[in-house]
Amino acid sequence: MVTQLRSPLLWEDSIRLMIAKGVDTFVEVGPGRVLSGLVRKIDRKAGVYNVEDVESLEKTVEGLKSLWN
Repeated sequence: MVTQLRSPLLWEDSIRLMIAKGVDTFVEVGPGRVLSGLVRKIDRKAGVYNVEDVESLEKTVEGLKSLWN
């Protein structure tokens, strides 16, 4: 636990690597939109969805379906 708390968080590096490898859509699952906001700050063109309840799940599913059609 101490090592984890003292080690740098490589969130931005991880997101940039995924984008470089072709990932263009991210889905945050859980309450809040902190991670979605961080992804948007890294790349405004990235598609970001947030699922925190049934309504947002349905909206996300519809949005993802539109990407595949």
